[in-house]
Amino acid sequence: MKRLAVRLATVVLLVATVFGVAPQASAQDGKPTLVFMNLTWLVPCDAGTGFGKYGYDYVYAMAPGYRLTETWFSWSASGGVQYNGGYEYIADSFFDYSSSSALFAPADGYTVNQIDIYAPNGEHLTTSTLKGDCTTGQLWGPYADVYGINQPAASARVMGTVLVDTPVYSEPSPTAALKPVLKAGQTWFIVGQVTGTDGELWYKVFVGSANTAYVPAVTMAPQGAVPGAK
Repeated sequence: MKRLAVRLATVVLLVATVFGVAPQASAQDGKPTLVFMNLTWLVPCDAGTGFGKYGYDYVYAMAPGYRLTETWFSWSASGGVQYNGGYEYIADSFFDYSSSSALFAPADGYTVNQIDIYAPNGEHLTTSTLKGDCTTGQLWGPYADVYGINQPAASARVMGTVLVDTPVYSEPSPTAALKPVLKAGQTWFIVGQVTGTDGELWYKVFVGSANTAYVPAVTMAPQGAVPGAK
């Protein structure tokens, strides 16, 4: 942890609840993975508590030298900007885990959480923003209905509709499931297909930056020709 740099400001409306930390082989070709899923209200804004609480699942994976920064702030109509803070992490070894967190939003405002990843040479690679707005009841994540940042070219993707709830996998293998789940009815970009270790067809699904995850092909319906399909 000798290269871990943490800078914390006053944080009152932030909680992080870890349900389990498990290594995952989710980084592709040494590039970072940043995945957010299952954004949902845990405490409704109108529950009479004076705040709303929303949670999400996430997967981070970075090779040595990559830098992650996270910043957040809350705004309320009665108090303006408040409860801001952040931290920075520089990986000194392969860093890979999945977990869950939760944030509070003022009943008369919203909370924003932003995560950025930088390459060892300082190049900015990705930005993802989560927002819980009690004034509208809206939850917003980087995936919206079609997940992703820095989307692949139109010629390298096809829209796919999720047919049944399915976890994403770090490789095309039934033993490589990650925590995030694609929900039936969502639409995601399919960027290729491969034969899995089980001998079945799997789709490569875009999950942000230069990274892909995998799902069994029977769980998705492509809305056109899958890139690279023969």
